Amino acid sequence: MVDPISIKSALTRVGPINGPGAPSARQPEQASAARADALADTRRAAREMAARPPVDADRVAEIRRALEEGRFPITPAKIADRLIAAQMLWARRDEQD
Repeated sequence: MVDPISIKSALTRVGPINGPGAPSARQPEQASAARADALADTRRAAREMAARPPVDADRVAEIRRALEEGRFPITPAKIADRLIAAQMLWARRDEQD
């Protein structure tokens, strides 16, 4: 059975305004402090990442040597599959924007 909607039933469903179970005045402050901490952590991580180059130069050198020595596996089908997958991701992002 569906409960009828009335002012009395709506008020009792909202919960107490004062007393046990009522939201405290400190909750917004705690949420704000948590957001500030998260923002500070994000900024710190961004600074750390910006301090390092975006490319691992050692890994690039290792791959370059492997290519020159002919021991880096080049599979055209795998390259084509990954290019197609990347294009599909880019297309989806363009559609969402």
